[in-house]
Amino acid sequence: MGFDAETTARLEECVRNITGAALPFPVETAFGSGLTVDWDGAAAFIQAEDRAALCRGLFLLSCAVLEKKTALHVKERRHFAHCGAMLDMSRNRVMTVEGVKKWIDRQAALGLNLLMLYTEDTYEIPDYPYFGYLRGRYSQAELREIDGYAEQMGIELIPCVQTLGHFKQFLQWPSSAPLRDQPGILLIDDEKTYAFLDAALRSLAGCFRSRRIHIGMDEAHGVGLGNYLLRHGYVDRFELLNRHLARVAELCEKYGFRPMMWSDMFFRLGSKTNSYYDPESHVPDNVISALPNVEMVYWDYYHTDEAIYEHMLTEHRRMNRSTVFAGGVWTWSGFLPNRERTLRTMLPALRMSARIETDTVIATFWGDDGAETDCFMALDRLAMFSEACWEGEHFSLEACERQGRWLTGAAEEIRNAYDAFYADDFEQSTGKMLIWCDPLYPCGVTEEQKDQLAQAAEGAIQTLKTASHTLEMDYALALFETLAGKIRLLRAIRRSYQQKDLETLAEVRKRAIPALIQSYDALMAAHRALWQSNSKRQGWEVLALRYGGAVGRLKDIAEEIGRYVQGDLACIPELEETELPDGKGFTYDRVSTPSAKT
Repeated sequence: MGFDAETTARLEECVRNITGAALPFPVETAFGSGLTVDWDGAAAFIQAEDRAALCRGLFLLSCAVLEKKTALHVKERRHFAHCGAMLDMSRNRVMTVEGVKKWIDRQAALGLNLLMLYTEDTYEIPDYPYFGYLRGRYSQAELREIDGYAEQMGIELIPCVQTLGHFKQFLQWPSSAPLRDQPGILLIDDEKTYAFLDAALRSLAGCFRSRRIHIGMDEAHGVGLGNYLLRHGYVDRFELLNRHLARVAELCEKYGFRPMMWSDMFFRLGSKTNSYYDPESHVPDNVISALPNVEMVYWDYYHTDEAIYEHMLTEHRRMNRSTVFAGGVWTWSGFLPNRERTLRTMLPALRMSARIETDTVIATFWGDDGAETDCFMALDRLAMFSEACWEGEHFSLEACERQGRWLTGAAEEIRNAYDAFYADDFEQSTGKMLIWCDPLYPCGVTEEQKDQLAQAAEGAIQTLKTASHTLEMDYALALFETLAGKIRLLRAIRRSYQQKDLETLAEVRKRAIPALIQSYDALMAAHRALWQSNSKRQGWEVLALRYGGAVGRLKDIAEEIGRYVQGDLACIPELEETELPDGKGFTYDRVSTPSAKT
């Protein structure tokens, strides 16, 4: 028995829209375990266990046609029962319904069968109008539409929310004050908290077919030490966390949900250094035995040693009936995906996960500090997860690159150019620091790093100029042109000031600063166009304010330099500051000004 003609035609159209290639031969389909593709050049046969697997078979055929092959024979099975992405919809960016559908199509083409939309406060709870207020939250109707589309493509849409921490957006409102322990943490043991969580789960239950749910509960640092401490005194935090988890699990059961949660709070509380990855961390057996029926999700985006992943997965098996691993596609270090860091961390993680046949593997696409990076620009690295799933621990990086080419429409050398935004293979955010840093204050980037990035940016510019004019390529080109211009300006201002070269400073004011303002304007326009192609408008104002601040400060600096050159100022005070080693971090607030928010 095969898939019905409507399903096959819909999936063929999906693949054709992605790759641009129609299959010039008939395709026969059948249900069966795993995935089998046989094509002799004249006709093709696909046996697949579900719609996502069938879509992968059609995508592999399409890739073979584009690569001018004359035959294809594939036999694969899933090494992870569930595998897919988690998209961050809480750091300003909330994808439109059509944007999520576009993502679902590409996941299906890779044969991935799971998708989470990470929504801290960006879904509707009818009884709580300030939940997601002005944040582009999904209505219940929108979530049901996305869920229905995912089901058609063979993908399980799983709600991914929070039930303890990461509530700073919601808890900022005065009406939410009774629910607040710390600024972003709910008040445990208060019935108002559980009434709120009941309403949240009730809303989600009416929007999703899946009965799996991710309840978050990560990074709740200081839980029990705010308003809870004032009301109840100190309570053992293992006990407090378990008690809250039991109440949340009870509410999940009420609505038929099977919960999973991030595991770091338990491991941190079991560590003398409060470190999640502390090899000496020990979660006591009595704590494990008291756990409700909740899966623990091990998340790790940082390590390059298979032994660490093996140790942590083994420890999680002590707590779980099944293992769940969440790795990271590095989209949160500023403006472009860090492809090299993703490769170096996820290659050992995925090989180890495939070796022990982890039940569920999730590729997280976080948007920390502004969601500057469009997740679609990192799609090619999602192919690593699909290949590990379908091929096992010895999956081919060459196959990942080929699939990335047809999935994104960008050649490998174009995608490799993105990594020129980072100073080295494992660095986090130097490019971002240079884009947002104040032009007069020390920026925490060494001269060596500036030299390296300036040279890399010029190379990326030449490469990107050969690419087709798409929103992604126009944005990337504008980004590197702005980065190169900013580095030139930083050097010129400081060097000419130190040398008392008033003539060069006057040229900087007359030509270099206006040119950089034009670059920022062009980058903002390209970034806005890319954002609006897949995301709601709410949240864009965060980046609009940053661009406006960068341009406004450049205009202000031009005026200050002009007064100095004319002799109206005895010095430029910011440039008189002694540069000290900088360890304050990479977020926008920290690099745009040395003044902390008060």
